[in-house]
Amino acid sequence: MTSTADIREELRELLDEEIPEGGTDQDTAFTDARLDRLIQSASNLYAAAAEGWRRKAARIQKRLGDIASYQTGAEQYERVDLSKALAAALKMAETFDSMVQAPPSNAAGSFLLNVKRPGVL
Repeated sequence: MTSTADIREELRELLDEEIPEGGTDQDTAFTDARLDRLIQSASNLYAAAAEGWRRKAARIQKRLGDIASYQTGAEQYERVDLSKALAAALKMAETFDSMVQAPPSNAAGSFLLNVKRPGVL
């Protein structure tokens, strides 16, 4: 698949990635170059999104050993349960994988007609 600015923007939305206001693609998890590689190696946009979510899950997997909560004096900090974030990322990858395989809901079937010319006197 060939990457364009519109396709890159759509993939960024499917991956729930947003360039911060006043920022660049370098401020996100997926730079434009990374998105282009995902797009070029995929059969369609949903396949690229599924691979992107798997890569997000891999990043989360690396952080699962991080401290879940800590306390400094009277202040206590808790982090998000990364196992839930990992499960959500893998579920999104699974969702987009199923969209790669399924025909669109507005897809029409096809049929073949065999027309015979009538015998004219």
